[in-house]
Amino acid sequence: MRFLLTASVFLLFSGLQNVFARIGDTPEKCIERYGKPIKSSDKGLLFAKNGMKIYVTFSAGKADGIFLQKLDPAMPKRALPIPEQEIEQFLMLNSMGSKWRFTSQLPDGDVIWVTEDSELSAMYSQATCSIQVYTKNSMTR
Repeated sequence: MRFLLTASVFLLFSGLQNVFARIGDTPEKCIERYGKPIKSSDKGLLFAKNGMKIYVTFSAGKADGIFLQKLDPAMPKRALPIPEQEIEQFLMLNSMGSKWRFTSQLPDGDVIWVTEDSELSAMYSQATCSIQVYTKNSMTR
């Protein structure tokens, strides 16, 4: 029984690794990961894949901001809360080798993290059910 539980957790996390964009990805890598964008602008690309909406911004040809929402299959314009373990996985995949540290929880329930080297920031928004990760440079543009 313990083996089945361990195997299930491993499969869940290995599957998630292919779902989430990563800081530092090129536009080509994002397109390879998600397919053709449903919308593009000078600032970024919007994708929809596996029940998720992913918006990636770029600077110097590398992803410097990622916005992710899980969509309700019954109502695709409605976002669903992202489970804590998926938030943790998303942060891990977007740490660029640094460790995340919790910084605060705002009165509206939003949670903020910063990497130990302060190069990345992240926020989970309760209102939009979205997780966002940004490089320090993207916040100053």
